[in-house]
Amino acid sequence: GFPNDAWQDIVRRKHGLVLFTGITGAGKSTTIASLIERINENRACRIITLEDPIEYIYSQKNSMISQREIGRDVTSFASGLRSMMRQDPDVIFVGEMRDQETVSMTLTAAETGHLVFSTLHTRDSVGSITRILDFFPEGRQEEVRNQLSLGLRYIISQKLLPRKDGKGRVVAMEILKNNYAIANLIRKNKLEQVYSQLQVKTKNQVEEKMITMERHLALLVKRGVVDLREAQKWANDLKSFQDAMNSESDLELT
Repeated sequence: GFPNDAWQDIVRRKHGLVLFTGITGAGKSTTIASLIERINENRACRIITLEDPIEYIYSQKNSMISQREIGRDVTSFASGLRSMMRQDPDVIFVGEMRDQETVSMTLTAAETGHLVFSTLHTRDSVGSITRILDFFPEGRQEEVRNQLSLGLRYIISQKLLPRKDGKGRVVAMEILKNNYAIANLIRKNKLEQVYSQLQVKTKNQVEEKMITMERHLALLVKRGVVDLREAQKWANDLKSFQDAMNSESDLELT
């Protein structure tokens, strides 16, 4: 489902936060499960998941995997995180960041040598950063922005669209990679400039591993995967979508 090779970069990472966002039913858990499975197949490491409920059962391959369910194995995401950090996992999946304590512990884990996957119910990358900051009082937001600028690796926002041929659905993604420029904007609280930076890096720069939702939707339309009217309904910004449709350049879907 990835429109570029960002997934290869993600599964090689040893630490940092990879955040998946979107409405319920947008395929976030499926994407994360595929990445964890790829790590399981290719790396010898310790993976611990905290889920509510457990959606995918992993069989151990090269990795040791422990899956814990909220309400059955642990009382909450925060208590589960406290417990798992004593076991020194390499890869962590926090099913959802629902409260300040869970967000704070997730950011700390990402900063201290763990690859962390988690989710938020937000529609795009900028909204996701804002949502994380909103968990905290104003007096702590500068500290959290610094944590995000250092620990965040990717924000991947997903939408599931019906395929043009009627055979199921296909994922469209916005991928924001936290490079030096993005980290600087987060640290300086210039969040209104993040989307513009994402647009700039998306254009004809596959190596940046970024793409706007509008660009990916346009690619899916051009490839005949998604109907034009359907893509227009799901675009965050219609003008950006039209610009992407009119662009002669193209990116390879992988």
